[in-house]
Amino acid sequence: MSVTSKERIIAAINKEEVDRVPIGPPFQGYWSLGVEEVKVRDSIEHPMMAAKAQMAIVESCKFDLLESMWDWLSPVEALGCEVRIPDFGSIPTWSNIINGPEDLDKVVIPEPKKDYRFEASMETTRILAQELGKEKFLVQTMVSPFTLAGEMRGVETMMMDTVMDPDFVHSLLRKATEVMKEYLKVAVTSDADGIILCDPTASGSLISKEHFVEFSQPYMRECGKVVRDAGKYLLIHICGDTGDRLNDVVDVGADIFSMDYQVDVGYALEQVGDKQTILGNVKPAQTLFSGTPDDVRAESRACIEKAAGRAFILGAGCDIAPGTPLENVEVWKKAVIP
Repeated sequence: MSVTSKERIIAAINKEEVDRVPIGPPFQGYWSLGVEEVKVRDSIEHPMMAAKAQMAIVESCKFDLLESMWDWLSPVEALGCEVRIPDFGSIPTWSNIINGPEDLDKVVIPEPKKDYRFEASMETTRILAQELGKEKFLVQTMVSPFTLAGEMRGVETMMMDTVMDPDFVHSLLRKATEVMKEYLKVAVTSDADGIILCDPTASGSLISKEHFVEFSQPYMRECGKVVRDAGKYLLIHICGDTGDRLNDVVDVGADIFSMDYQVDVGYALEQVGDKQTILGNVKPAQTLFSGTPDDVRAESRACIEKAAGRAFILGAGCDIAPGTPLENVEVWKKAVIP
């Protein structure tokens, strides 16, 4: 009896035996647009173009898990920050809206259904769910409160605030959490299987374990509860070396932790045991972008061997960068075959 990609991912989440190691990029959205030469603005204005780009790539690469919503920072623009939409790649923030505590009361929580980028992403998810939902495990990427707060305030400034004025940071995080809970309440109405809360500003390279537990974890957990209460699977991604806080991440309650390449797969699985499925963690720049297909295969096989049959999904240690050779990513479908 054949196993669908969705069944394979769910088996990995449930710590059950799988027929082969599942493949989950997990962030292929912007990269796929580039491969198919679909500009970011066109993908927003024409969700069908965005969906077709993803369908072409999933067929070529045989992904089991697919990112159906990748415009994860749309609340930033809806809140009033200036952004600039590039032809390819993620959309950067160019200005902030919080200059001090006095600005918090001025923040108006956006209505997600009036956010044109979010609504476009929801339509793309609807199309992908209709076309691939029975076969593939679909996830929507959403920003976690700590990272959203950094976009609102400015990351470097907020980092100083965590030391100089932590009460203000908590007030800012409360506002960011309110925003994301409103977005999540709408996102969970889609036919995607799960939501991945993305928190790159909580990187182990930027904040200590103690600050993660104080400023990121509780607000991420609160957002995660919205996802879990809706019956959806919860995934988390945090950049940087999170080796010292793996069990703090487990405490958020996610089904899958998408790790940065800086954390060793074997070490992570030893630390979390059977409490969480690990996804990762081929180096996205050094290996996927700059390496050869042989390099990708060797590193992928090394990750699989370190997993040693435990709850593991093969993917990249962060975003697949725009311009990454398609043939390098296609290697994964060969690497998972023993």
